[in-house]
Amino acid sequence: MSDIAGAPMHGVIVVAEEDVFAAVAASGARWRIQERQPSVDEMWKNLSTGALDKQSRIVVLSDAASNSSEEASFSPIARAVVAMANAGAYVFVVHRFEHHRSVFDAAIAAAATAQGISADSIVFHRANSSLSQAELLDVMREALADVVTFPPLQRQSIDLSDLHSLESLDSTSGAVAAAERLAAPAASIPTQPRPQMPPVGAPMAERVEPANSPYPAQASMELLNRPKLPDQMTITVTSSKGGSGKSTVSILLAATIARASAAAGRPLSVCLLDLDTRDGQVASLIGKFMPTALNIRVQPVWDEERIRRNLVVAQELGVDTLLAPIRPRTADTVGPDFYRAIVRSLQRMYDVVIMDTSVQYLEPLIAEVAFKEADEILFVTTLASTAVQGMARALREMTAPVDESGLGVPREKIGIIVNQSVANVGMERDQVLAAGLGVPVVGVIPLATRDVLTASNLNKMHALLEHPALGPAYGDIAKACLPGRQLEVIHPVATADDVSQTGTSLPPSEEEGRRRGLFRR
Repeated sequence: MSDIAGAPMHGVIVVAEEDVFAAVAASGARWRIQERQPSVDEMWKNLSTGALDKQSRIVVLSDAASNSSEEASFSPIARAVVAMANAGAYVFVVHRFEHHRSVFDAAIAAAATAQGISADSIVFHRANSSLSQAELLDVMREALADVVTFPPLQRQSIDLSDLHSLESLDSTSGAVAAAERLAAPAASIPTQPRPQMPPVGAPMAERVEPANSPYPAQASMELLNRPKLPDQMTITVTSSKGGSGKSTVSILLAATIARASAAAGRPLSVCLLDLDTRDGQVASLIGKFMPTALNIRVQPVWDEERIRRNLVVAQELGVDTLLAPIRPRTADTVGPDFYRAIVRSLQRMYDVVIMDTSVQYLEPLIAEVAFKEADEILFVTTLASTAVQGMARALREMTAPVDESGLGVPREKIGIIVNQSVANVGMERDQVLAAGLGVPVVGVIPLATRDVLTASNLNKMHALLEHPALGPAYGDIAKACLPGRQLEVIHPVATADDVSQTGTSLPPSEEEGRRRGLFRR
């Protein structure tokens, strides 16, 4: 039996309760569901005897086997997650106990260490038992898009909580009966949109918006009706050319703001969004890949609790991140309407929001959300002639009036960042300024290819904050972006070797800074 492009139809092992098993069995996906396993120990026994297919690549586990908040109680499940994920399986964990997540993560780290594996290399996917069947399967659909064929999205919605009644039935016949009931032919299933029901205990008012609301139905009006945080700042980092380093700039600027504000005794909360939905780089640079924006998208309501639950904490950088979906084919699922609501929600949750974008500056997600929602836009370029020429074209499109087919972005909120700057390469300050069409250069980041590449490959971007040349450069940009905020940037002491290896050009002149300011408000 085969699935996508003739590939084998993958086996699925479910080590979870009857309701989870029934939902997976009833999915209609092209996979082979094996007999439900009541425990991890039973799974290992049946794998060893051949009762379960050892070639199975999809494993669904539940934390319900542990009813304790002690880390040791999660150890069997954590060891299974680590072993299966390390072997290349797609692993999904259904959380019955949301408040035990941190304990579960600690158990994963301990299990990885015990098996001689880096915890950061373990990739697994989370789902909550409170999700409806359709939304639980959407988590699996996202992760398995390239290996499993799923039925069309128009499917009946049955809450997992409603399936608890199956626990009184025989474990096999109950699942089969549920599968038969739910796997009705597509023609017999109503095609009208599934109603978005509020979570249990939530007031209905949280989900009802005026007919002329600019937001999708799932947006939390309770959150969006709050005022923005005082002096909230939203910054977009963009470019017109791949390889300019805009994702590195986004990450290190976010981390610099978080660290410098904390050092000054006035810590600012910072959230970094990866808006490059087709080729996001933030996940790779921080070494964490789940959850993503899609995990928020499938929630019944996008309130603060659900948004925070699906952010990735980059602890060593001191920032929270909202990652782009893993699969480029899901980019349309999280489009401008979704991100507009999420960006405005985050503006009510974080002092600073930084958006890392794709180079497709004319696409709606960038033109209609990233640019319009930003207080400041940093345009990143290198000193390559192709990059500078591309910047000139992009800035012309961005700043031209709407009635002249431009985007109408005010020049006052754009600043140029010269990245990977090095002296004597045939590109002078006047050429960059001329290409900038009156947009000022607000920061210069020296070339440090080896150090940046090493930090990127080792997922140690935070180490660059201590870099003798890069650290001060990002400190200056942070101060330019947040005038009036207390930032204490600790500049490492540069040695002679450091200076010789990172020669720069195009420093913003002190006179120009006094005359024009950085962002001309």
